Amino acid sequence: MAPEYFAVFYFMVTMCFSPGPNNILCTAHAAKYGHKKTIPLILGIAIGFTTIGIIIAFLSDWLSSYKFIFNLLIYLGAAYIFYLAWKVSFSSFISNDESHEEKKLGLKTGLILQLVNGKVWFHLLTLMTTVLKPLDLSLKGKVMANFVNTFFGMSALVTWTLAGALLKKIFSSKKQAKVLNGFLGLSLAILGIWLLFS
Repeated sequence: MAPEYFAVFYFMVTMCFSPGPNNILCTAHAAKYGHKKTIPLILGIAIGFTTIGIIIAFLSDWLSSYKFIFNLLIYLGAAYIFYLAWKVSFSSFISNDESHEEKKLGLKTGLILQLVNGKVWFHLLTLMTTVLKPLDLSLKGKVMANFVNTFFGMSALVTWTLAGALLKKIFSSKKQAKVLNGFLGLSLAILGIWLLFS
């Protein structure tokens, strides 16, 4: 494998599998509701992530020259992540045999999160403007690279979701679930702080 392609592969895998709002939110959701009920959230993230990647492929040169747009997205993203952190931290416990009326996060939340997720914008802008640059790809090549990137992103989400479903089995009492929710909520809040100061 040529060094340039290895660099692209390494960047995609590292960025997709490292902790971020998408991965931690899917973990928290699966820990509460199970992996099957997290599928709509994953689909929303996938659609939003892929769409933003295509938009950035088209507008990468223009977007990279207007830093204030990126900064605005970071502040909006941090605010939304703090809101999600609060929701996760103080969500109620659900036992496996309990019917629950609380609104689950779904497709819409996944889509909205991508629009204001600073990590996603940083990831995709860096991919399109820096990491892929040595390959000198056409627009079609950038769009294809975006789909490969989405594949790694969705693989990461499924992995983190399954980890959340496993945590649901381990943290099966109300007291344990409260600790887990607090930890996952705190993790999201730390990511929000990181976004503001990175």
